[in-house]
Amino acid sequence: VRFTVWSDILCPWCYVAAVRLHQVARTQGDDVAIAWRAFMLRPEEQPRDLAKFRHYAQSWRRCAEAEPGAEFHYWGGDAAPPSFSLPPLVATKVAATFGPDAFDAYHLALLRAYFVDNRTVSDTQVAVDVASTVGLDADEFALRLERDGPEHVDAVVTDHKAALGLGFAAVPTVVIGDDPSTGDILTGAMPVAAYLRVIRKGRGEDER
Repeated sequence: VRFTVWSDILCPWCYVAAVRLHQVARTQGDDVAIAWRAFMLRPEEQPRDLAKFRHYAQSWRRCAEAEPGAEFHYWGGDAAPPSFSLPPLVATKVAATFGPDAFDAYHLALLRAYFVDNRTVSDTQVAVDVASTVGLDADEFALRLERDGPEHVDAVVTDHKAALGLGFAAVPTVVIGDDPSTGDILTGAMPVAAYLRVIRKGRGEDER
């Protein structure tokens, strides 16, 4: 069963969905394939007021209550809030060039850097630092980010435009199957049990 997930690193519910889907991937093995696609909730760079952002971050409590496995801290420090969805999504595209396992580790680590460590994940140095925490060569990561950045920007924009073309307006959005125009769609961070039901259905198991 293939899940194609449109999400944004800056979305707290996408972090919840990522924690749950990574759990599903660990337990279901080859019965599920998960492909991550970019959706930009903040497609234009715009600085954010720190005091207002701290107030906004209190809304993450709902996400924390919904998924205890996704730890949240509510931005008590003085780091600048991320200003733009594009840079962290580009960083995940770079991580994918190191292989699927590298992407999985980096993806979760970048989400944690934002929601747990309260780091400015739209900052290039933060993106590189996170790469080193998951065992990637930081210098090589920085090189690929700089050298191949335009290619990965195009990939993020292509993902985003595809989502808009399909009528997606919220993330996370999960498409079941290989064809987004015809596959079943799950909108929002679904419970693990909901994802497992989809897999059982794909196996042809009796749901009764």
